Amino acid sequence: MSTSYSPIDEPSFTDTAFDAEEMLNGHRSDRHDSTPQPDDAPAASPYDESPYAGNNRQTASATPSRQTTYAPQGNQPGYGSTTGTTVVPEQTAVSRRRPRAGVAKTLQLIRDSRTVMFIGLVFTILAGYMLIVTISYFANIGSDQSAMLNGDFDPTMIRNAGGPAGAWIAHTLLYNWLGIGSFLLIYYLAACGLSMLRVYRPSFWPLTMRCLLTAVALSIICGLVTYEFASPVYWGGRHGHLLNDRLITLTGIWGALGISIIMGGLVIILYLTELKRIYGVASQGIRTYNARQAQRRAERERIREAEEAERLAREAAEEAEAQRRAAVEAETQRQAAIQPAAAVAVAMQPAMTKNAVEGHAENESADRSGNSSGDIIEETDEEIAEIEVTDFEDNGPGSDHLQSAGSREDSLLRPLFAGDDSDITDSYSRDDSNDIESDDETPADSTETASVQNAEEEEADFNTPLFADSDNDSDDETEQHGNSDPSAQTALQAPLAPTTVRPATAEEVLASEPYNPRAVLSLFRFPSVVLLRPTKDNGPSVDIQEMEFNKRRLTETLRTFGVEISKIEATIGPTVTLYEIIPAEGVRTRSIRSLGDDLQLQLAAEGVRIIAPIPAKGTIGIEVPNKDPQVVSMRSVLDSEVYRNSKMELPMALGKTISNDIFMADLAKMPHLLVAGATGMGKSVGLNAIITSLLYKKHPSELKFVLIDPKRVELSLYRELERHYLASLPGEDAIITDMSKVVTVLNSLCIEMDNRLSLLEQAGARNIKEYNDKFIARKLNPEKHRFLPYIVLIIDEFADLIIRQGKEIENPVSRLAAVARAAGIHLIIATQRPTVNVITGGIKLNIPGRIAFRVIQGNDSRTILDQLGANQLIGRGDMLFSINGKLERVQCAFIDTPEVSAICENIGSQVGYQSPYELPEYTPEGEGGNISGATLGDRDPLFDECARLVVSTDTASTSSLQRRYSIGYNRAGKIMDQMEAAGIVGPSQGGKPRQVLVDAVTLEHILENR
Repeated sequence: MSTSYSPIDEPSFTDTAFDAEEMLNGHRSDRHDSTPQPDDAPAASPYDESPYAGNNRQTASATPSRQTTYAPQGNQPGYGSTTGTTVVPEQTAVSRRRPRAGVAKTLQLIRDSRTVMFIGLVFTILAGYMLIVTISYFANIGSDQSAMLNGDFDPTMIRNAGGPAGAWIAHTLLYNWLGIGSFLLIYYLAACGLSMLRVYRPSFWPLTMRCLLTAVALSIICGLVTYEFASPVYWGGRHGHLLNDRLITLTGIWGALGISIIMGGLVIILYLTELKRIYGVASQGIRTYNARQAQRRAERERIREAEEAERLAREAAEEAEAQRRAAVEAETQRQAAIQPAAAVAVAMQPAMTKNAVEGHAENESADRSGNSSGDIIEETDEEIAEIEVTDFEDNGPGSDHLQSAGSREDSLLRPLFAGDDSDITDSYSRDDSNDIESDDETPADSTETASVQNAEEEEADFNTPLFADSDNDSDDETEQHGNSDPSAQTALQAPLAPTTVRPATAEEVLASEPYNPRAVLSLFRFPSVVLLRPTKDNGPSVDIQEMEFNKRRLTETLRTFGVEISKIEATIGPTVTLYEIIPAEGVRTRSIRSLGDDLQLQLAAEGVRIIAPIPAKGTIGIEVPNKDPQVVSMRSVLDSEVYRNSKMELPMALGKTISNDIFMADLAKMPHLLVAGATGMGKSVGLNAIITSLLYKKHPSELKFVLIDPKRVELSLYRELERHYLASLPGEDAIITDMSKVVTVLNSLCIEMDNRLSLLEQAGARNIKEYNDKFIARKLNPEKHRFLPYIVLIIDEFADLIIRQGKEIENPVSRLAAVARAAGIHLIIATQRPTVNVITGGIKLNIPGRIAFRVIQGNDSRTILDQLGANQLIGRGDMLFSINGKLERVQCAFIDTPEVSAICENIGSQVGYQSPYELPEYTPEGEGGNISGATLGDRDPLFDECARLVVSTDTASTSSLQRRYSIGYNRAGKIMDQMEAAGIVGPSQGGKPRQVLVDAVTLEHILENR
């Protein structure tokens, strides 16, 4: 077998694998390479070795194993050698190793992760730069394009954000290349950079194919669409424009359109999966939107049905009321018709009695011997009754009405004149029934008589009280003496008198059905506690070690000052721990009360309050703030059994006491409340807690708020409750923020108070609860009386009102605080300045309920509570509640603004009243009534315009003039009085608008002839 060299076998000797050790150190490592090599391949070693080993290469290449080191020296025996050349192994190895090592180092440098990340950073920055310059090119296309087309690179001419280089890049991409398709090239460059930075790792080849193909397709399609457009830039670039120009020239417009459609279809196929995903997301969004709209429509339909049902119920109630009144009126007319008939019957009775007595005079002796004298009277009475009924049916003035009244009225009429004594009736029917049936009665008459008797039997119980006043003894005496004197006739007439007073059955029916004040808003639902944040119970705020440490420090400190104690106990609250101590005998309370500052120093506490002694306990209390105070959530208070089972009229759930008990108070029994404290100590949160606790317990028909907010931001959240819980002047804003309207509102409440007290006086009730109970039991006339809801007046910053208007505010407030309790009007006054100038003695005298948050000075605490203590609080809702001098330390419940908003939105979204509860309109003294002639001659400049407005709108109200012309109440009232003096409007009607007396033509005549 020949051993000559064959060029075909030369690749066998090429080592294509990279060896890092070889590239760095110049020699091959001992590790195995993944590429198989022949056993006789020359090794990079210092030994002399022939690079070719004859046919041994074929044998070695056929075997699966190979050697990694080669150690033969010289020519091996048994192998032939090449002729004519001598190969030096060292020179060959060095000549082949040097270029391969350089390429390997370059490739290794390129493949290094740091190099790749650097290149990715460069690509990302370059892509961002290209995006900025292309957008700037569009914004400054006039100057940049002119500079590029004219070859002028003057920096002063180019306006591009990237300078001349940026203008050139943008011009190249957008004008010379692919137009807006170049943005995909920028995206491609950014994607490659982010992939190298390992931020975004897309598949390389799909990304490349999609970006390039989409860019070309956009260039072609935009070039065709904008082919005829006069635009300073080719939207498809020169590529798209020139390509479409050639296509239109060669194939016509249809050929170019077909190419664009093909490219567009290809792009759609590339992005088919994404388009399907987008379509699915869009479809899901549309379905969700449609479902939400359907839900809203269903909700609106439900609300509409509820309003319709409420309207039908209201109409049914009105119709029932109208029927009731019609029934009462018919009953009144019937009674009025009965009275003349009864009078005629009574007038005829003496003559008939006299004739009856004379007719039976001959048989008087026989009757006395065979029968009792009562038979004569029985027959006479029956005859009188028959005559009376016949005369009433034929000739009575109300016969037509009574004949059409029906069976009920017939059954009521018959017993009135059929006799009043059941014994007499039984005797008459027993003795004379056979004679009457045989002589006078037909079968129809007998049937009618039987029905009359059955009706009389059924109504026996009803008729008996009507004639219970008849004097049977007088009848018996008259029969025994056989006289028909006037006294006997009077006795016979006595049973007829009660017939004019018929029991009012309609009133009895109404009395059996109590009035329901919640019926108008029967669909109203109280807000749920889920609108409030859930309670987070973190366990006790004071651990055992801290409590024992405080006990020991208190004992040591008191002993240091000579105060011995016999016992000490601790009660842990949410923010304060109460340590109750029992001093040893002989220790004076005054000596402990003066140690507050010393105890505060020893315990390193913020504020230590000493209660010496605790009322009704015989101990001395030392309140020490906890190092880790807890927050009392409003939900934990409203969700408690104490609040849910409360029977208070106006329950205020304020928070928790030191013993972790829910603290509640009844505003209706206070009856007014003063809230004061320094800024940021929890006063606004306390007001929100009070309002929220009332909203969760009282129906809109039972409670109304009058909110005065000088700061304009604290109570604005409750504007959603306008149609449910708020009260205001007619046409005015439900929340009073304008200081010029506050005096009017307060005086309007005084008028409302006077009106309510008049109603209470007429009803004979001492307070609003008794009055409403009578009205619910239908013991009051609904035409003169009405159900009275509680009214709670809340003034957020009372000091600001006093500073601005002084006595004008203080007088009505003092009057309301003194008298309004019985009328169901209660005040909650809050202020940040508890000084004697703001909280005067007249106001404090009638406001026994006090809430004091932390204040800075002891004088402020004395102003609020009449004693010290509020200056020793720790803030953040820590407060003292005082009622009639009894103090209670409470941690106020926390309710945040989002929770208040959620509650108001929940209530505001429900069906409410048409308008807020209207307060009576107030007219200041001296502005009502007629005005003098001098005032008539000096009319207001707005008089004519206001008069035309009043006549055109047919509404004469002082508040409407205020809103329309933005004038004060005094000026608007003066204009209204001038119109009254001119005969345009009528006099004031309290809270109702005045009556317009003229039309437009008459008004113009009045204005011309003034």
